[in-house]
Amino acid sequence: MRKLVEKTSLPDGALLITCSSHEERSHGFFRNAQDWQPGVTILFHYDDENPRRERNHNALKLELERRSCIVHELQFKEQSAAVSIKENADFLRHILKANSDRALVFDMSVFTKRHMLMMLRWLDDHGYWDHLSVVYSEPEDYDVSEFVHLSFGLSSVRPIPGFPSVSDLSRPLHLVLFLGYEGDRAFATYEYVQPIDTTLIIASPAYKVAWEGRTEAFNQDLIAVVGESNVERMSGTDPEEVELCLASLFENGENRDEMARIICPIGTKPQTLGVYSFIRKSADPPSLIYASPLRHNHGMFSHGIGDTWLLKEGIKK
Repeated sequence: MRKLVEKTSLPDGALLITCSSHEERSHGFFRNAQDWQPGVTILFHYDDENPRRERNHNALKLELERRSCIVHELQFKEQSAAVSIKENADFLRHILKANSDRALVFDMSVFTKRHMLMMLRWLDDHGYWDHLSVVYSEPEDYDVSEFVHLSFGLSSVRPIPGFPSVSDLSRPLHLVLFLGYEGDRAFATYEYVQPIDTTLIIASPAYKVAWEGRTEAFNQDLIAVVGESNVERMSGTDPEEVELCLASLFENGENRDEMARIICPIGTKPQTLGVYSFIRKSADPPSLIYASPLRHNHGMFSHGIGDTWLLKEGIKK
């Protein structure tokens, strides 16, 4: 599903889970849902030093307080993600239990993909999936006019905590790599995994007409090595379509596949939500890995605020 938030009625008084960032779109949800009144907010704060993020974090707190919302701040160490989830678990359980009568809204716009996936798994494991609504604010654009990659190099490739961690070594490896504007990171991941088979997934259609062809340009070297015949195109904006496409490509009924599959989501956040929805239903779930870059190109990242979308609508309590 994919509905504009401004045309959708979100329940007032909801419990909101969100995050601050150096990106302008960390404010996108509130700009595009100006009359919405959350009752309680869990606001995550990352530990890396970034003055722009600090400004956005403080502005988010002020906006939430202006809307008469109770704000609970939680610290999160991205480089110690599993430890941070464990440290926050008791408080999360307490807040969710104390507000069990409220609707639950998750704004995934500026969460890192690893943190986002771990939070979805945690909420799912604790019985909140069916009642969870998920929103996403897209940027106005990315600063990629010179086709400079949004990240550089590869520092590590690790399983994402909470998901199958080690592929069945009795089966050959099949890497499913969602591509974005980080071609250097994607190529390094491919070389690190050394799969027998590879499927590259490109968002199509792109968010905007002007963005068509960008992903192919950023990943032209990897596409040349793997081959155009191993490229699949899926929606970059509709997680339900991504889930259905993955199921049609890779599910084999109740039987185990001949290959052990590894998914690495370097594409869009809506695609990553679709990946999670696919994995939670899969009879032969793939491993899910996070490829950490050596560094992000914060100087040429995203700018502006685009539309905010409701991508999953929770069942009303």
